[in-house]
Amino acid sequence: FIKTNKEQRFFINLWTLVPHATLDTTDEQMAPYAQYRAQGSARARGFSTPARIYYGAITDMDYHLGRLIRTIDELGLSKETVIVFSSDNGPEDIHDVNTAHSGIGSPGPFRGRKRSLNEGGVRVPFTVKWEGHTPARTVDTKSIVSAVDLLPTFCSLAGIELPDGYRSDGQDLSQVFSGKSVQRDRPLLWDWTATQSGHVSNKSPGLALRSGKWKFLMNPDGSRQELYDFEADPQCMELDNVADRYPDEVERFSKILREFKASI
Repeated sequence: FIKTNKEQRFFINLWTLVPHATLDTTDEQMAPYAQYRAQGSARARGFSTPARIYYGAITDMDYHLGRLIRTIDELGLSKETVIVFSSDNGPEDIHDVNTAHSGIGSPGPFRGRKRSLNEGGVRVPFTVKWEGHTPARTVDTKSIVSAVDLLPTFCSLAGIELPDGYRSDGQDLSQVFSGKSVQRDRPLLWDWTATQSGHVSNKSPGLALRSGKWKFLMNPDGSRQELYDFEADPQCMELDNVADRYPDEVERFSKILREFKASI
């Protein structure tokens, strides 16, 4: 597709599928990770370890992304092509039935995994490559960017007007792609009022909001209200619930989340 459309604008949304469950990594893909192979009777029975399966899948994904980037470079399109690598949620839980053999992806120091609205469930990789525009080897720890920002941002970069009457959940954060930190104008909102698996510490309330330094979570009925100050806790561990210390913020954020829930 890229080779066919190299003379005109194109957009590709590429889902790699891996490391989404269920992983069925081949022996060839697992070969570089022999040090993680099963031992004893498990090895004799032909079992693979979660580490070998997961690392093999990640490495295979990396290989194919390399093919994609090399093709863009070889066609001379690097300076005209924005490449964004991200994900839709945090890592799966090994307690889930379809990841019991491979769910060892790590959320780092954060609470939560996939399906949780804690940081480990909603904070994901976000890497941008845009030759001549995005500064290489830099990390922006101040800007808060979400998938909902991609549509208005991509349209801005391409000089495309958003449709009349369209109200995006995100905003144009194209300046972030050029290396400038940006304070967002509107909060980010999440709703996951479905099943959450795994350890109890990873099971969050069903609604969440991020606004500046604040992260607020609660259930739709108003129970289990949690407020975290990420300036006071720059590691964003979500362990010190300060809801009782800031009742005005709790009331304001509760109203926003109730209206959000009612609108969807």
